[in-house]
Amino acid sequence: DINHTDLPRMKAGGIDAQFFAGWVSPYQFPGNPNKRALEMIGIFNQTMNGYPGLEQAFDYEDVLEINENGKIAGLLAIEGGHAIENDLNKLKEFYELGVRYMTITWNNSVDWAVSAQDDRSESVGLSEFGREVIRTMDSLGMMIDVSHTGIKTIEDILEISQNPIIATHSGVRALKDHYRNLYDDQIIKIANSGGVIGVVFYPPFLTDGRATIGTVIKHINYIVELVGIYHVAVGSD
Repeated sequence: DINHTDLPRMKAGGIDAQFFAGWVSPYQFPGNPNKRALEMIGIFNQTMNGYPGLEQAFDYEDVLEINENGKIAGLLAIEGGHAIENDLNKLKEFYELGVRYMTITWNNSVDWAVSAQDDRSESVGLSEFGREVIRTMDSLGMMIDVSHTGIKTIEDILEISQNPIIATHSGVRALKDHYRNLYDDQIIKIANSGGVIGVVFYPPFLTDGRATIGTVIKHINYIVELVGIYHVAVGSD
């Protein structure tokens, strides 16, 4: 019970597909986050190959086929754009390995995008290289995740991207005023892009007191009432 999940609980919970996010600590690996991310992808591959109940998916059709074969589909993600080390070729390599979304920033800003935790969140967004990253992700078909990402950066992304935007693990700012949460207008714009907001389970993002399932449901219901059921998901973190 020490871990957050395992195969028996995933099966009991009716999980058909799970994104596995590779997060590289920018503090532990300041000089070589890409190398560490590739090591994590190697561990993911070992896990997918080591358990008969799991199989890697690369697209929607794969997920359906894997489910039909009685398995859970595993998909790769990268949390934090620092893992591409300002190199579009490294971004493309991630895609080739099966990475299907990237969280643009973690708490740390990168040279090309400002994070939500940054004092410049409202005023500074994407650099020209950052815009190129977004256009490249669009062309590859890699989803753009704006959880952790600064207000101006999200605004810039919504202007550039032609594809649905996701916020994989965020809360509602109107219910809990935390820099990691989304304002109503951001939720509406993400929904208008065809995107989805995954509601986070982390208590400090949800409430000032003790968080329960009921607290999570309040955030889910708020988004449902604002933009409808097709734009909200479970994004526990």
